[in-house]
Amino acid sequence: MRFVNLLRLGIQLKVINDFLEEKMKKITLLVAVILAVAVVAVPAFAAVQNVKVSGNVDNTYLYRKNFDFADDSSDGLETQSVFFTQAILRVDAELTDQVAATIALINERVWNADPGTSHDDPEMDLYLAYVTLREMLYSPLTLVIGRQNFSYGNSFIIDSTGTNNTAPAESGITSIAKDLTKQTSLDAIRAILDYNPLTVDIVFAVIDSGTTTLADAEDSINLYGTNANYKLGDSMDSVLEAYFWKKVDKSVNSTAGNKSNEILTLGGRGSTNPIEGLNLQTELAYQKGSLNVASAENRRRDAWGFQFITNYQLPVLEEYNPTTQYVFTKVTGDSESGSSLIDDSHAWDPMFENQGGGTIYNTLFNLSNLEIHSLAFGVNPMEDVLAKLSVHSLWLNQNVGTSSLSFSQPDGSSESLPIESEEERHLGKELDFQLVYDYTEDVQIGGNLGWFFPGALFSTPDDNVAKQAIVNVNVAF
Repeated sequence: MRFVNLLRLGIQLKVINDFLEEKMKKITLLVAVILAVAVVAVPAFAAVQNVKVSGNVDNTYLYRKNFDFADDSSDGLETQSVFFTQAILRVDAELTDQVAATIALINERVWNADPGTSHDDPEMDLYLAYVTLREMLYSPLTLVIGRQNFSYGNSFIIDSTGTNNTAPAESGITSIAKDLTKQTSLDAIRAILDYNPLTVDIVFAVIDSGTTTLADAEDSINLYGTNANYKLGDSMDSVLEAYFWKKVDKSVNSTAGNKSNEILTLGGRGSTNPIEGLNLQTELAYQKGSLNVASAENRRRDAWGFQFITNYQLPVLEEYNPTTQYVFTKVTGDSESGSSLIDDSHAWDPMFENQGGGTIYNTLFNLSNLEIHSLAFGVNPMEDVLAKLSVHSLWLNQNVGTSSLSFSQPDGSSESLPIESEEERHLGKELDFQLVYDYTEDVQIGGNLGWFFPGALFSTPDDNVAKQAIVNVNVAF
């Protein structure tokens, strides 16, 4: 009897096991189908090794007065007093050891701007958007594609800031202080060849796409070029740099028969440290090409640019880290405006320089037909504090040959003033005092006071001085 009961129990267990196996097969099949549908329905994402979120918030107070050198008896002294914020949010993603992507957004806005103005409520703009492909095709090659930052040498010729004193129309300070914008990037493709100690960059950048629809004439502005940097590896940390850049401006081709503006810039730079604490740099560049001056008529370009820089850390009072810097810059200009077509144009084109930021003279005068002497002295009066005093003297390289001179304004407009004598060349001198306090590793507080004294070239009162004060608090994260 016990045997029969055991037999019945075994049969019942087998039936239950067969039932469970059948159910498990159905459940497994159902789960497999669900997973398959999920894989098809959900888009594929690249694996991410590391993601870094960073950015900064820069709050600035700006005061400017008399940037038009106006006489009290006529136009009066124009004054500007404004607060604005510049915020950047950046994300860097390392997808693999060879692939990375960067995206950054920027917002520049005046505090509670008047309704109806162009800078009333600016939105977040695309600041950076590029991918980095390392060891592309073979190990020395890196490709950087998209909207990006880059600069070469001392930014005397090429920097991603673009043309001096310009800001995108979307910026909230485009009609306030173009020269202080942080929207400094270009859409470009860069091929970087690293043959240590030689690095070669090959660049193509679109400055302005112009008309993007089908049209009779092309009106784009593009930049092509290469920059080679070679570290000699000697005891003086010497560096040699050579470059060739070509800017082609077809925007003048909107009128049938017009010829493009073309600028070819060839040059080189050297840097060395002959003794401890002393750095010497020199750069020489030559421009050729053509300048469109009338329909179907161009002048040949023949211009030169030169810069000499010396930095010296003084071997005295070392606890205050005293340093001095002298910079001499010379860029040629035409001896007379409106020269005939048969004459070469000697006017230097600023290309995409980025020097003299924050100074009054950089706001007023583009880098062409100028000779600039700059002397600076810096010291750390206490820990985390830098104090710097700078003096600049500006001269025209060539007499303008006219009875008046035009110069830029921070809002993008221009002013024109009569000159004292066509033989005068002294534009003026500027005095700047800068104070920077590193409150923490992430917080920096800065102040900048500047005075520009018009030179003998201008027919203005002696006490008609341009002034500015810039105070900012920058927090980086």
